[in-house]
Amino acid sequence: MNDVIGQKPATESPVSADFNAADEDSWLFEELSREEAISTLQNQPDGTFLVRPSSTIKGDLVLCVKEGSKVSHYIINLCQENSKLIYKIGDKTFSSMKDLLNFYKQRLLDVSPLIRICPKPRVRTKYRFDGKDDEDLPFKKGQILMIIKKTEPLWWLARNNTGDKGMIPANYVEYVRDDA
Repeated sequence: MNDVIGQKPATESPVSADFNAADEDSWLFEELSREEAISTLQNQPDGTFLVRPSSTIKGDLVLCVKEGSKVSHYIINLCQENSKLIYKIGDKTFSSMKDLLNFYKQRLLDVSPLIRICPKPRVRTKYRFDGKDDEDLPFKKGQILMIIKKTEPLWWLARNNTGDKGMIPANYVEYVRDDA
């Protein structure tokens, strides 16, 4: 890891990071394998990242970042210290993931700082859904929702543009492209 504060890659102009490190729903990809992370990030701009659970060390996380022609994977060890959960990446220790992500907005991991979160899938609602249970997310036709997690084949956890979260019927939505 490179510890030089403020150092940017020599061949690129400085890019400012624009993401909310406190928004765990946007950067935590709970059901993504290493191979899926590589596939998801491969065609993204440098500095695009996501966080996924480690498949080798239960309870730890992995920070996956597009850096140049590769996708790098940085293990984040979750440890208890003085009855508090801490996050360790390399020789650095943080009290929260928000602090860790904000730290690497300003500093290089290897060749790139964290610039942007890899976009999660977005869907457009095809019909109105009033919801039947407390955990449902009601919506109107035409709304755009972010998919947080596909908890079941037919019911997904989603979030609307006001931050409300809940379960939605998968057959009531269609995927939209972020570049459209």
